[in-house]
Amino acid sequence: MIEIIVNSKHKKSLLELEKIENILNREKIEYRVLKTSETKNAQKLMDEVSSNQIIVIGGDGTINEVINNYHEEDIIYLGQGSGNDLARSLQLERSSSCIIKLINSSDFNAYDVGDVNGKKFCSGFDIGFNADVIERVEKSRLKKYFGSYIYLVEGVITILKLKKYYAKIQVGDSILETDKLRLLNVMIQPYEGGGIRFFNTATGRDGQFHIMIMTDMSWFRFVYNYICLLLNKHNKLKGIKVLKADSLSVETSQPYYQIDGELVAKDKKMQLKCIKEFYKIKKEERK
Repeated sequence: MIEIIVNSKHKKSLLELEKIENILNREKIEYRVLKTSETKNAQKLMDEVSSNQIIVIGGDGTINEVINNYHEEDIIYLGQGSGNDLARSLQLERSSSCIIKLINSSDFNAYDVGDVNGKKFCSGFDIGFNADVIERVEKSRLKKYFGSYIYLVEGVITILKLKKYYAKIQVGDSILETDKLRLLNVMIQPYEGGGIRFFNTATGRDGQFHIMIMTDMSWFRFVYNYICLLLNKHNKLKGIKVLKADSLSVETSQPYYQIDGELVAKDKKMQLKCIKEFYKIKKEERK
């Protein structure tokens, strides 16, 4: 039997579930559907999983919840959220067309996760501007109308109100302490923020965080750098600090941080570590 975890809040996820059920019924494959609810998110539903292979239908938040209660299952992931950054980074097919081939395949890729004080993330961690954007997105009533473009809409508003934060960032023996932090971006995968490629070098399989720090820069310099990121012109970035490490610690005056598009209340001190090859994803190689 195969078990399917689906984000029941998203119409796209439910439509994809219907397609998969039709395929599984036609192929006479036994399955069980576990739908998220107000009282049970995907993390809690993972306690009910008994098979060694699961299908996950939802966005970055749904797969994040699955990974935070993961027991070495093989995952077939269909990204059906508003951002779909993990599916984009892993170059996963978003449709049910290859589902039978994936179920019957024994091949998988293992990917790294980040851990911040016990909470895991698949794509990225941020304080500063990116977290402020997510804070606005979570409160926005426009999300259902704009889809993934909501990040761009709220990003423009956030950049007009660009803030600075205190931060103390320690990577190895190096400590950066500033009250002018614009952005701390810690990536495992290339994409976050609804399709922004923050790092061309991030693979999710090297056991390393790819770290970008923007501090002590004017509003105009920050906007310039962010436009470079949007246009994938990483070689044009100016005045940023780029590091690679498997761990770091962070303290900040910002009351929250973001991981995988979800806002989390900060701890006094956040310890981040990269865990190599933590979860397994089955994927159809794109031609």
